[in-house]
Amino acid sequence: MNLNTSSNVTGDAQRLKNASSDVKQMLKGETELDITADLRKKLHRAKKEKLEITTKHNAELAGYESQIAKLRSEVEKGEALRQSLEYDLAVARKEAGLGRRAAEERLAEAHRIQEKLCAQNTELQRRANEIEKVFQTSQEKWKEECRRFEHDLEERDNIIQNCNQEYDLLMKEKSKLEKTLQEALEKHQQEKNEMESHIRETALEEFRLQAEQWEAERRELQFIVQEQDNAVQSMHKKVEQLETEHMDCSDLLRRQTSELELSTQREERLRKEFEATTLRVRKLEENIEAERAAHLESKFNSEIIQLRIRDLEGALQVEKASQAEAVADLEMIKNEFKEVEAAYEREKHSAQESFAKLSLLEREYFSKNKKLNEEIEEQKKVITDLSKRLQYNEKSCSELQEELVMAKKHQAFLVETCENNVKELESILDSFTVSGQWTSGIHKDTAKPPSFSVVLETLRRTLTDYQNKLEDASNELNSVNNAKEKASSELDSTKQKIEAHTKNIKDLQDKLADVSKELSHLRTKCADREALISTLKVELQNVLHCWEKEKAQAAQSDCELQKLSQAFHKETEEKLTFLHTLYQHLIAGCVLIKQPEGMLDKFSWSELCAVLQENVDALIADLNRANEKISHLEYICKNKSDTMRELQQTQEDTFNKVAEQIKAQESCWHKQKKELELQYSELLLEVQKRAQKFQEIAEKNMEKLNHIEKSHEQLVLENSRIKNVLSQTQKEQTSLLAACALMAGALYPLYSRSCALSTQRDFLQEQVATFELFKVEVRTLAQALSTVEEKKQEEAKMKKKPFKGLIRVFRKGVIAILAAHRLKVLGQSCASLFTWMESFKEGIGMLVCTGEPKDKHKFPKHQKEQLRCLQALSWLTSSDLLAAIITSTAELQEVISKTDPNSRICGHLLIGAAKNSFAKLMDKISLAMESLPLHSSSRSITYVEKDSLVQRLARGLHKVNTLALKYGLQGHVPILKSTTSLQKQIFGFTQRLHAVEVERRSLRIEVTELKRNLTEMKKELDKAQGLQTQLNEFKHSKLITHEKFESACEELNNALLREQQAQMLLNEQAQQLQELNYRLELHSSEEAEKNQTLGEAVKSLSEAKMELRRKDQSLRQLNRHLTQLEQDKRRLEENIHDAESALRMAAKDKECVANHMRTVENMLHKVRDQISLSRTAASRNDFTLQLPKLHLETFAMEGLKGGPEVVACQAMIKSFTDVYQLASTRIATLEKEMTSHRSHIATLKSELHTACLRENESLQS
Repeated sequence: MNLNTSSNVTGDAQRLKNASSDVKQMLKGETELDITADLRKKLHRAKKEKLEITTKHNAELAGYESQIAKLRSEVEKGEALRQSLEYDLAVARKEAGLGRRAAEERLAEAHRIQEKLCAQNTELQRRANEIEKVFQTSQEKWKEECRRFEHDLEERDNIIQNCNQEYDLLMKEKSKLEKTLQEALEKHQQEKNEMESHIRETALEEFRLQAEQWEAERRELQFIVQEQDNAVQSMHKKVEQLETEHMDCSDLLRRQTSELELSTQREERLRKEFEATTLRVRKLEENIEAERAAHLESKFNSEIIQLRIRDLEGALQVEKASQAEAVADLEMIKNEFKEVEAAYEREKHSAQESFAKLSLLEREYFSKNKKLNEEIEEQKKVITDLSKRLQYNEKSCSELQEELVMAKKHQAFLVETCENNVKELESILDSFTVSGQWTSGIHKDTAKPPSFSVVLETLRRTLTDYQNKLEDASNELNSVNNAKEKASSELDSTKQKIEAHTKNIKDLQDKLADVSKELSHLRTKCADREALISTLKVELQNVLHCWEKEKAQAAQSDCELQKLSQAFHKETEEKLTFLHTLYQHLIAGCVLIKQPEGMLDKFSWSELCAVLQENVDALIADLNRANEKISHLEYICKNKSDTMRELQQTQEDTFNKVAEQIKAQESCWHKQKKELELQYSELLLEVQKRAQKFQEIAEKNMEKLNHIEKSHEQLVLENSRIKNVLSQTQKEQTSLLAACALMAGALYPLYSRSCALSTQRDFLQEQVATFELFKVEVRTLAQALSTVEEKKQEEAKMKKKPFKGLIRVFRKGVIAILAAHRLKVLGQSCASLFTWMESFKEGIGMLVCTGEPKDKHKFPKHQKEQLRCLQALSWLTSSDLLAAIITSTAELQEVISKTDPNSRICGHLLIGAAKNSFAKLMDKISLAMESLPLHSSSRSITYVEKDSLVQRLARGLHKVNTLALKYGLQGHVPILKSTTSLQKQIFGFTQRLHAVEVERRSLRIEVTELKRNLTEMKKELDKAQGLQTQLNEFKHSKLITHEKFESACEELNNALLREQQAQMLLNEQAQQLQELNYRLELHSSEEAEKNQTLGEAVKSLSEAKMELRRKDQSLRQLNRHLTQLEQDKRRLEENIHDAESALRMAAKDKECVANHMRTVENMLHKVRDQISLSRTAASRNDFTLQLPKLHLETFAMEGLKGGPEVVACQAMIKSFTDVYQLASTRIATLEKEMTSHRSHIATLKSELHTACLRENESLQS
């Protein structure tokens, strides 16, 4: 632009000069006055124009100076802002450094706290290990106590056996006494018979009373045992309820922990979003810094513009002389200022856009900050809800503890009621002994109940049966567990095989992937080599193209040189022609000037003359000047011609040099081209060789790939087949498991019922045997008490009409034949595999049959055994049975696959599906096992049919029995008849007793002896009851201690769970602290980067201030969060300390209770030793136990201040001591009564002996 303006100015100046020369030439041709006037007018116009231009220029200069001053003021303001912002930045850096130091200190404190917590955790783990060791030792002690208790039970059983043996000895002595009495009274048979009948009646009454007493005692004992069993069952149920509630509480705690984990995950997500927002803010800061750099560049440009303006001002001061140069400068300045204004407007527009972006980003940041605050508030609400739930759980735990205390109180109440019941039983026994003496001759009953030894034997049998059942159940459980382990091992083996197959498949897939990777790598290498070749070809083409371009440029430069030389020659020729014409015109004296239009009309003749004269003078002066100039110009032309010659010579030299250089470059290019062609040919050969090698390798790899694909297809087929087999086996397994579960659920109750029925059958058989014995005894009594005349009449009848026993013999034969036929039919129809008998029980067995129909052909023995084996094998491996099971359990499998364990509807659907599948399975099994006869149906049919053989035999037996009774034949007399006869005889004996008053003393003596025996038996029974009560008390006390132990174990487990939860929370907090450390490090690195970048920042520091304030707010929030975490840690530490104190208290209570129980055990062992010593010291006839007295001072629990467990233990021990003292006092009183009774019996014996002697003497006289 400056060159154009300068060229325009020079052109205008030349035009003005030409115009002035034209005017002068015209004035020479015309009058001088007109020329001078015109020239003056033109000069005036030019001056006016010059003035106007200068005024405009000055006004524009003033405006531009004012704009420059404004820009300088703005720059100064920007510098002041920059300084203030730099000061704010320094303050912010100091604050950030202080915050960083505080955060580092907090982190150090957090690390210290974490180390402390880790140390506490190790201590707690050590304590838990110690508690486990204590628990194991207590378990061993409890086992030892159980063994001791069993040993005590065995000793008591031995005591009971000794008592029974002594009772048998007493009975033998009694029988001896009866024999002596019979030998003494053989002479007086009638009196003896009467006496014997009376004695038997009294003995029967006494035995009946004793049996009633024993039955009442047995019932009471059974009732007490049932009550204790019910109490134990209720306690077990309560314990199970508490365990379920504890499991529910643990589930709630797990849910709460899962919710806390979710909240922590949400916090992590929010933190990640916060980090993303911080990254966005960093990006925005970088954009702002870039904009600031652009602004600085614009400022630098403005300063450069100011320098240019100053240079222009200097240039204006220098070039004020020339108008054209000033106009050109002004135009240049205008254009530059326009460009500056455009750049300023652009910067303004960009700054506005950046401010708009910043405002949008600020809005987004505020919205996100609000969202984050809302989410934090929601998390706080969730935390408050969780704390409320924790409080509710704590309340529920306290309520459960209260319920446990209530249960323990109820247990203590039950113990007290049991003790009261024992006391009432003792009082009832005391009163019963008195009432037995008073009502010995009133109660009469013909039935003879079993003795005490029989009851004890039945109790032993039942206990052994239950023990055998328990052992059988344990054996069955072991067998089921073994089968389960075998099935699990088989499953593991199948899983291992499947895993091996999957591993092989994975290995093959990995090999395939490696081969494919190698192929892709080789292909990429080939592609890279091809790309290299293509790039080298392109470079060759580019080099050739550049060489051609340089050739074309050299040709163009030659053409331009020729054109410039031609133009220069033309200009020189034109100038020479012009000078020659001017020279000729001047020589000729005729000046060719164009006449001005209308100029002659304006001037007068005198004026024209004057103007012409002036013009002539001027022309003469101009001529002179022109001559001077011409001389000067000739000189200049000579100089220029010399310079032109020099320039031509220099140009020719340069052209020659350029041509030589171009030739040298062409030769170099040819050499380089040949070298490159040789290199590229070699490279092409190498590439072709490598390509052939790689092609061969690729072909080999393709062959390998084809082989691998074939093997892969085979493996895929094998895998699909294995998967199908696996799915089928899984279906079969699930269906078989469901069927086995259903059949086990159906079979075990049936088996338990059969066991119960077998036990009941044994018990009924024993009762039937006792009933038969009772019948025989009653009949013998009836026969013995019958008179001699009746015996003679019966003997005569038997002689007259002998009993026909041939009918019954015939009936027995028929029944035996029927039984044999039935057994034969059962053996033929039943395909029995084996019969399973329990190891400890006899008579309880199960028949296991095969379901295949049995062929009814007759085979030899070895063929039958082979067929049996084949049938068993076909039944155990029958596909039809498996298909039937799978089809019947298909519905159940569908329901199981769709069941939700939490929904109730699914439970009902599952039960219905199980019923349907069980019905289908039973139908199909009934079809498969058609050969087996159903015994219940056959029995019902045989008994329902009217004219069956069984009913005919029953009718015949009834007829035979009625005929025998009619004719008085000797056979099985009915029991009612014998009882009626006994009643009649007893009535006759009572009449005789009322008639006989002389024999009262002898009868009293015998009664007193029998009473003495009864009292001895009662004492033995009391002793047995005392031992039984002690046993029950020991059992109850053991149960109480065991329950306490279980509660303590549960509390310890709860404490361990709490410690584990605390450890988990501590680990999570440590992770959070590590994340905070990492974030703080990131913040520190970011702040360092900001410190580097903020040195260049000039504007936008107010926005940085706002961002720093926001960051301070976020740091404050983080500090608050840290304080909350520290508070949570403190709470957890307090909870841990509380748990530790509770554990210590529980351990102390446990140790105190254990020590106290040990002291109690030692005292009881001492008492037992004293009892055993007193028993050994006691004589055989004088069987009195002197029990020692237990002092309460030994059981005083010094320093025991515990919970309800300790109080219950104290109450139990006190009650036991009270019961023991009562028992000892009662035993002492009973011993005193026994001694008195023995003395009374001795006196009665002496009186009876004297009476017998007197009667003998009277009879002899």
